[in-house]
Amino acid sequence: MKWLFSLVFVMSLLSPNAHAQPPGLEDVKIGDKWLLGRVEWLWLPVLGDNVKARIDSGAKTSSMSATDIEEFRKDGKRWIRFSFNHKNHLERLEAPLSRYVRIRQANSKKLDRRPVILLPVQLGGMEKEVEFTLKDRTRMIYPVLLGREFMARDVLIDPARLYIQPVREK
Repeated sequence: MKWLFSLVFVMSLLSPNAHAQPPGLEDVKIGDKWLLGRVEWLWLPVLGDNVKARIDSGAKTSSMSATDIEEFRKDGKRWIRFSFNHKNHLERLEAPLSRYVRIRQANSKKLDRRPVILLPVQLGGMEKEVEFTLKDRTRMIYPVLLGREFMARDVLIDPARLYIQPVREK
């Protein structure tokens, strides 16, 4: 009987009609994997706020909206200063530079050189350090894309649902 309850519970989580997180529901996991919808609220400590993040299994590296990107030196190390400008947010941020990557857009043959930074994030009860490429996404709906490296081996995606994990309160 216990397995039947578990099966019904898991099926209810995967139901395409269950689009949003009911109030008071804890982090949603299936076994040891976090269940995410196609869009989730991501807590960015550097902003002190939540932003909408699209879960993108087609992207290897995560990406964050950035304009006015400039490299500078701090304590002998390379850092990046940039503006996070999206809807309700306009912040000037700084982070250590991890590396540069070359990314080819699906609609172009040209390689785009982008800086990569490492930032802590929280999504539901999941806390991670995530590498983000910086790219102007001000014309996009979502300021952040979370790619496969973020998902690693501990995430399942239900593309029929939105906002499965609870949002962190400010």
